[in-house]
Parts: sequence; C-alpha cells; structure tokens
Amino acid sequence: MKNILFTISTLLLLAFASCDKCDPSNDSGGAVIKNAIVRVIGGEGGANFITNDSQYDAPIEMSLDGGETYTNVDFTEYSVFSLPTTASCSSGYHRSVLIDEVNATVSYTVDITECEFCEGTTSIMNWVLATAVPENYTPIFDVNKN
Repeated sequence: MKNILFTISTLLLLAFASCDKCDPSNDSGGAVIKNAIVRVIGGEGGANFITNDSQYDAPIEMSLDGGETYTNVDFTEYSVFSLPTTASCSSGYHRSVLIDEVNATVSYTVDITECEFCEGTTSIMNWVLATAVPENYTPIFDVNKN
C-alpha cells in the first residue's frame, strides 16, 4: 500500500512540476530607456509618439533614479510613447520601440502575457521613454496578447 501511495504522489508531483508557469514580469527592449519612469498628469489618452513638448497638452516628466527626482523630458535626447491596453489583473508587459531608419518608421509594441491568477482587468497607458526619434518618422503601434 505504501508503494502505491508513493508512486501516485510521485506521479502527481512530476505532473505539477512540469506544468507551464505564467510569468507576469515586465521588461523592455529596443530603444526604450530601461528603468526610466515617465510621469504625465492630465492630458489625452490614446497612442502617442511625442518628440517635443508642444505635441502634448500636459507636462511630461521623467525619472532615471527610481522616482526620487523628476525633470522635464529633454526632447533633444528622448522621445516618449504611450499605448493604452487592457489586460487581466495579473499580466506581464514587454514594451519595445524599434527604429527603422530605412523606412523612416518607429514601432512601439506592447506584448502582454496574461495569467489566470485573478479575475478582473486593468487598463494602463504604457508610457515609455526612448532614445530620440525624428519627428517625421511614421509611428506604428501594436499590442499582442499571449
């Protein structure tokens, strides 16, 4: 009897240990400035590609020290992107800005990994700070859910 219980418990342990686990972590890629925080109070929602402070109707600030200090975005060095999404309350986001100099386009993509840990949804704007992109580039916005 002990052998049967041991065998069953071992099989159950192996079955659960080999299940895919959902990882709702966040990361970024491409021209996104890692660990930068973008703060916008007010303004319009929607997909945004901002290359100067006159393109948006609210101040845009940035922090490169974990939110201890904020300064106005220097648009000679940076561009700002946003792309609103709605996903489950347990979601991971990969935000990427890719610059295509040949075609004069810039792509801002948000890949979302949704986990089934909770019910309900959350909506966010996905603001990111990126290296400066010429204002004449055509923006392309894309959201992918896994």
